[in-house]
Amino acid sequence: MVYNRYMKQSELEQIFTDTFAEYGDAIFRFCVFKVSTVELAEDMTQEVFTRYWQYVRDEKEMTNVRSLLYTIANNLAKDWYKKKKADSLDQKMEAGVQLSETAASPEVVASYTEVLEAIDDMDQIDKEVLLLRHVEGLLPKDIALILGESANAISVRLNRATKRLQTKLHI
Repeated sequence: MVYNRYMKQSELEQIFTDTFAEYGDAIFRFCVFKVSTVELAEDMTQEVFTRYWQYVRDEKEMTNVRSLLYTIANNLAKDWYKKKKADSLDQKMEAGVQLSETAASPEVVASYTEVLEAIDDMDQIDKEVLLLRHVEGLLPKDIALILGESANAISVRLNRATKRLQTKLHI
């Protein structure tokens, strides 16, 4: 999107609305994964888009809106973790995080549970890169922008995290 200082308020509002429609659900899912509770994730998502609105309103140059939104969300989550210890997988499930609404069999649920427990036991940085790549579908270059690292470093971390997960799952 092209921003310039001559844009009307209605044009800025449309940019914001379009961006929210495109990325709102993904940012919310990212926040739920990061903070474990739906209510806090809703608040964080609102804060992400409040900060984004400031960027739009102030007509700051943005080259990659998606990366900006994930960076804001990631920074909010980091701030939250500084204040609170991470919850266990059981606490996440009690808080309402669903494994899958379409899981038809106990075997599928057990499989998801095993994967989630294995991921939950991993280091935070491994969880983060796996989530951004395999759940949110971001490319290593986009993850690099969000985490402030090189795309090569992210690719290496993704590869290592995937191998650690496979080892945990005996794959």
